[in-house]
Amino acid sequence: MSRGKSIPHPGWRQPVYETLFGQSGFTMIELILSLAIGVTVLAATLDIFTVAKTQADKQFRSIRQQQDMRLGLEVFEQEVRLATAESIQIADSDRILFHANLGALRTNTTGTLLPGQSVIAVQDGSGWGVGKTIMICGLSNCESHRLARAGQRNQLTLLEPIGATFSAGAAVEVRNRVLYYAKRDENGIMHLMRMVDGGASVMIGHLMDIRLAYWDEMGKSTNAISHVKRIVLEIHSDQPRSRMLRDVSIQS
Repeated sequence: MSRGKSIPHPGWRQPVYETLFGQSGFTMIELILSLAIGVTVLAATLDIFTVAKTQADKQFRSIRQQQDMRLGLEVFEQEVRLATAESIQIADSDRILFHANLGALRTNTTGTLLPGQSVIAVQDGSGWGVGKTIMICGLSNCESHRLARAGQRNQLTLLEPIGATFSAGAAVEVRNRVLYYAKRDENGIMHLMRMVDGGASVMIGHLMDIRLAYWDEMGKSTNAISHVKRIVLEIHSDQPRSRMLRDVSIQS
């Protein structure tokens, strides 16, 4: 008997997709659809995450703005409370300039001060910064001077000499120059600025409006600095609590 070539069984001839995936596997179309659905779900999840993060960032900024506003108003109140009508130099609707002893730096002279004297003996002048303005007051007169160098334990050195005679025990204290004012930046955003002895910084930022008002002892609005008894600062922002104010009584 001659040997012929074996003939493949007809069942061996399977479609290509069945060879690749099997009869119970995924077709290429099903795989593409699954990937598309997965990408869509992932994109939707990312969108939800982005929206949630944006909302959280907005709430955080709002909370931080509220805290900055409260803190700024507290500092304003503490410092303005130290002012007197005599110490106020400018009182406008958008700025106020006054002098006050913010650090409570006070001492007394331990000897008589004579005209022409530039080094004065005091009980304790340590911690008084160079360039600070000080006020020397006796029983009948006061003089304003600036420090030529940082204060020392028992003496202060002045830029200009004393012009009058002061008896021992004369009061000496620092007089800070304090300026609060409204300022708009290059983007038109308003800030409440604070400047003490020449150094300016933002006290409360990102505001819509800032307004200062002045009241006399009768509770009436006044433009006369000598009649000012109360100072009211009102600020507006785009936050939920958009309006805040602080009513401060100054020293008599």
